[in-house]
Amino acid sequence: MFRRLIAATAFALALSPAALAQDAPKFSVKTSTIGSILDNAEAKAAFVKVMPEVAAAPQLEGAREMTIDAVKGMAPEYFPDDKVAELDAELAKIK
Repeated sequence: MFRRLIAATAFALALSPAALAQDAPKFSVKTSTIGSILDNAEAKAAFVKVMPEVAAAPQLEGAREMTIDAVKGMAPEYFPDDKVAELDAELAKIK
């Protein structure tokens, strides 16, 4: 019985929010604001690599508090699905 209790406790700890957060990417098009991406050198480099014209647009400053996923809904012509997926993959590489 004691072993089951220890096993159950270990399993619960493995599923804790802190443990799950360690596996989550640091940046994501769904959860990271554009401002946080632009303020991080690695994330900004990924953004410039995948979407150079959009990353250089001065209008982007007005969307700093929004996620790319949210802006994509308002301006899909600038954020095509394939480019957003590519950017998300690049952002996920950042530790």
